[in-house]
Amino acid sequence: RNDFFDANDFFNNRSGVKRPARRRHFYGGAIGGPVVKDKFFFFYSYEGLQEKRGVPVTRTVPLASLGQGIVRYRNASTSAIEQLTAANIATVFPNAGTNPAAIAALADAARRYPANDFNFGDSAPGRLLNTAGYRFNAPITEDRNSHVARLDYNLAANHQIFARANYIYDNLGNVQNFPDTPQPATWSHPLGFTVGHTWTVSNNIINNFRYGLTRDAFSTQGDSSANSISFRFIFSPFLFSRTLNRTTPVQNITDDITWNKGSHTLQFGTNIRVIRNQRQSFANSFDNAITNPSFYPGGGTSITSPILAAGYAIAGADISNVQNAVTALIGRYSQFAANFIYAKDGTLLKSGSSADRTFATEEYDVYMQDSWKIRPNLTVTYGLRYGISTPVYEQFGFEVKPSISFGNYFQQRADGANQGKPFNSLISLDLSGKANGRSGAYRFDRNNFQPRAAMSWSPDFKSGFLHKVFGDVGKSVFRGGFSMFNDYYGQQLAVSFDLNNTVGFTSSAVTSANTFNLTTNPGPLFTGYGQQVRGLPGVTVPGNISFPRTPRTRVYPGNIEGSLDDSIVAPTHYNWNVTFERELPWNMIVQASYIGRKARKLLATRDIMSNANLRDPKSGIDWYTAAGQLEVLRSQGRSVSSIQQIPYFANLFPANLADTLGLNPAYNQTQAIYALTVPSALGGESFYNYGNDWTSVIFEISTLGNAACNPIRSFDAACHMFMQPQWGTLGAWGSIGNSDYHGGTISIRQRFSDSLTLDFNYTMSKSFDDASGLMTSGVSSGSAFIVNPFRQRDNYALSDFDVTHVVNANAVWQLPIGRGRLLAGKANKAVDAIIGGWQLSAIVRGNSGLPVFSPYDDARWATNWNVQSSAVRIRPVTTCPTRGGALFGCNTTQAFQSFRNPLPGETGDRNVFRNVGTINTDFGIGKSFKMPYSEKHNLQLRWEVFNLFNYQAMGAFDTGRSGYGIPLDPQTKTPPVNWSRYTAIQGSPRFMQIFLRYSF
Repeated sequence: RNDFFDANDFFNNRSGVKRPARRRHFYGGAIGGPVVKDKFFFFYSYEGLQEKRGVPVTRTVPLASLGQGIVRYRNASTSAIEQLTAANIATVFPNAGTNPAAIAALADAARRYPANDFNFGDSAPGRLLNTAGYRFNAPITEDRNSHVARLDYNLAANHQIFARANYIYDNLGNVQNFPDTPQPATWSHPLGFTVGHTWTVSNNIINNFRYGLTRDAFSTQGDSSANSISFRFIFSPFLFSRTLNRTTPVQNITDDITWNKGSHTLQFGTNIRVIRNQRQSFANSFDNAITNPSFYPGGGTSITSPILAAGYAIAGADISNVQNAVTALIGRYSQFAANFIYAKDGTLLKSGSSADRTFATEEYDVYMQDSWKIRPNLTVTYGLRYGISTPVYEQFGFEVKPSISFGNYFQQRADGANQGKPFNSLISLDLSGKANGRSGAYRFDRNNFQPRAAMSWSPDFKSGFLHKVFGDVGKSVFRGGFSMFNDYYGQQLAVSFDLNNTVGFTSSAVTSANTFNLTTNPGPLFTGYGQQVRGLPGVTVPGNISFPRTPRTRVYPGNIEGSLDDSIVAPTHYNWNVTFERELPWNMIVQASYIGRKARKLLATRDIMSNANLRDPKSGIDWYTAAGQLEVLRSQGRSVSSIQQIPYFANLFPANLADTLGLNPAYNQTQAIYALTVPSALGGESFYNYGNDWTSVIFEISTLGNAACNPIRSFDAACHMFMQPQWGTLGAWGSIGNSDYHGGTISIRQRFSDSLTLDFNYTMSKSFDDASGLMTSGVSSGSAFIVNPFRQRDNYALSDFDVTHVVNANAVWQLPIGRGRLLAGKANKAVDAIIGGWQLSAIVRGNSGLPVFSPYDDARWATNWNVQSSAVRIRPVTTCPTRGGALFGCNTTQAFQSFRNPLPGETGDRNVFRNVGTINTDFGIGKSFKMPYSEKHNLQLRWEVFNLFNYQAMGAFDTGRSGYGIPLDPQTKTPPVNWSRYTAIQGSPRFMQIFLRYSF
């Protein structure tokens, strides 16, 4: 047992939660040997691990005051804490009121989970507002078991066969939401089986054949099988993780021939893979509903604007916090969805049914290679590989695809917008794939030729200066190479498309943003967790389905969904490297290398239906430019009456635009659009007051391209529409990404006789890309998502995983003491058993910090409806992490005020800051005992310490809206107390392990 340092104590947390304990046990053994001498051999090994540990977890919970119907905030002038009672809220919103059931649920949460960590939520030490953190030690259990067995048999002198089997049986308990909620768990039980045959055809030809079956299998148990009901930003009773079962058998057949002919070594081979992905998912089997301030018209301004108008002076940094808390107390759903799953024949399955799918593909590789030894000191290797895979298909026909390639559709949207002719044709979906006798979800990519070339040269200068530099032949070597290869893809994309596409064999009745308000159309009331969603306003249980299907147009802004661009091709990588290695005196080797990589057509996601950057054909101005001019004026606090007409708006929108929007009919078109962004004090309408939320402005005007497009929100193909009418966001995977990497390495290795080995390595590198996410990341958001697909280059920056400096050094020292050693070399066996056989080892690793994304708009979307843009620096900003503090700890206010809100079309600053680096030292000491009855039997005892000096580098920080968001016009505001505050460390605290090994 090892009671270790609690990482959160590093941040001066006085919660009183006990430090978590960790208990870990490793055990195992191996046995092997001949069954028939020189003929038949066996081997078996087992490794086990049992671990119990506590993981510090913090969840956002409401404070007791919020459970009493009280919303607390700082006064804009005095910074004193003031409050809104439930009665005050009901007065401001007489048609919505407050919900006693919601207040009671929040009170119960505050009672069950009393706040003890005030670095979370909107509170801070000494300043209690509405939410804080509930920190506890979540128990994590691991029971891991691994079995490996192998048989080898010599059929004849030139024929050898083997069989190997691997089996893993792991039970892993995961982090739960709260101490009294179910613990999600994973049962992982993969197995693998391989047989091989090696045939020595002649003295210069060898054939190797392998057949393998790897069957990955796991079951992830969720923590809830009820509808997901929560108060966004305030409290969620469960993680609402859903059960997933998956089995993925992969059959692998390889055959390689090696032919030595003179100075050439020729190799030929093939690799065939048959892959099946069998899944049972409950991800879309239940409905959901939340109280979400962002889904009201104008976002959260629908809440705070009436409160401000009623005379309550809320500090700018608390605006978002008040929006969240008041929305929870009103307790009405502004966002909900009912999810439906269908059988293959189109019949609707009952609620809670799983989606069962089997995705399949086959992959084929062939290669040929020649290693030509031109001279004893010069070898050239060259070859060609070709790979092809069938597009992933669903074996039983659960597969659909769009009626038009999304890549082509997006390009037509971009071209049309540039010409002032919006392209927004409706899209339908139809059956696809082998089982339906149709084309696949994406095209067959046949252009996957992958050449390789390399050279190795050892200089052989007999005398002179170059001989001194390079030494004798074999003392130095130059190596260089180039390779091109393609990624395999498809399985994860098919899974993601199936899970996120809601118009195939699943569908969803989704509440669109702006559907409900707090005046004329309040949303349905929260009545309790697990509440039925079907039957809420706008939710109609559908009948059976058939194809083709056309997703219906929605009230703007439409659905937020994910899909797949059928024009994807295999990502292509170009790699090259150059290495120089020199052997020096005293057994020292120095190696220096340069490595480069250029990758194109990488898989990334972009919003196919992103708001079009519509250009005015008359003035030549586009939306980003015109709206950007208004955003600059808005940030200056200009009144509506001072705004001059801009030709863009005059040319594209009807003269009665202001009247249509319910604004002052005297406003011209430019003033009307500007009025949507400012408060009533500047001539705007409090119902709107979008600030720099320019996508919401687009939603209000998207159907008003000309006089024929009235009334508002009507659809007409002739209208100048910024948005496609079926989707607000449709994130689609496409072959659109780019990345570049350049790195240099230096390695020094030295061996002193057989007792001391030293190794030092240093790497300096840079990696850039458009997006750094994997295929498992969110399809309509996440790290692989490009915020503005029309200006993709704006996303090109340092990769999320870029590390400039990496250093590591290690040493292994067999102490020169004991029998046959330098010291006490003639010791007898008894003395040698005590003083001999000692070994010390150490590894030191250090690296510079990872990039950190910039602060972002806290509740507004300037460019993309679903993903917020990052802020933009108006002056240089430097990170200065402080112990127990924040990323911008030395001058948080100055840093906060050094950003501006992004303009329409801007992505903002990506990865311009860095987190702190880390350094870690591991140490081990071991002792080997030769058994007195046989020197072939050995007992080894070893003690290892990981993170010897218990170095704690600051890691994760608060990335919530109040923790890392910036409000409207931050230059004039003070940051929330928890802004950019650190909440966790990098890596693990110090821990130790002791193990015993007996070998014979």
